Amino acid sequence: MQKYITNNSGFSIIEVLIGIFVFSLGLISIYALLASSLSINTYNKNAIIASNLAREQVELFRNIRDTNYTKLQVWKQKNPGISYNSWELFEVEKYYRLENNFDITANFSVDVSEISPFHEWKDRLWDMQNYKLCLNSANTYTYDCSGGNRQTVFYKYLLVEQTDGELWDVYTITSKVIWYQRWYHEYDIKTIVSDWRRI
Repeated sequence: MQKYITNNSGFSIIEVLIGIFVFSLGLISIYALLASSLSINTYNKNAIIASNLAREQVELFRNIRDTNYTKLQVWKQKNPGISYNSWELFEVEKYYRLENNFDITANFSVDVSEISPFHEWKDRLWDMQNYKLCLNSANTYTYDCSGGNRQTVFYKYLLVEQTDGELWDVYTITSKVIWYQRWYHEYDIKTIVSDWRRI
C-alpha cells in the first residue's frame, strides 16, 4: 500500500485577507499622499496668481496717480474734460474695480468703476459676481464674463481708505484677491499712496 504525504503549507483565507488589507492600506496611503500633493500644487498656483493680480491692481492705482501728475498736475482728480459725479477719481471708504484697457484707441488707459453694492465672504459668492474675474480669448484676466470668456475662481477689488493722521492727501490702499476652490482663500496687499510731490 502506498502512502502519500500531504503538504499543507499554503496560505489560509485569513492570511490572504490580512495580506489584502495591508496592501490596501499601502495603496490608500499613497493615494492620500498624491491627493494632498495635488491639492498643495493647486493652492500654490492660485496663491501665485492672486499675489500677482493684487500687485497689478496696486500698480494700476499708482499709474493713475503718476499719469495725473503728468497731464493734470493734480494726482487724484479726474479728467476735467469729462463729466463725473465727483471731482475726485477715488473716494474714501469705497470699493473699485481697476482694469487695463488694451484698446489702442483708448491710449491703453485704466478703466475704473465703483463696486456698488459691495458684498464679501464665502456665503456671499453669488453677490460678488460684479467683481468676479474671467479669462478672455487672449488669456487676460477681465471683469467681463460674457460671451466666450471663461469663468475663474478669482474675485478682485481695491479699497481706498483715509489714512489716520494729519496728512489729508495720504490714502491706505487695500488690493484684495479672493478665491474659492475647496476652501475660501484671501490674499491682500496694503500700501500707502500719497501726494508725494507736495508732502
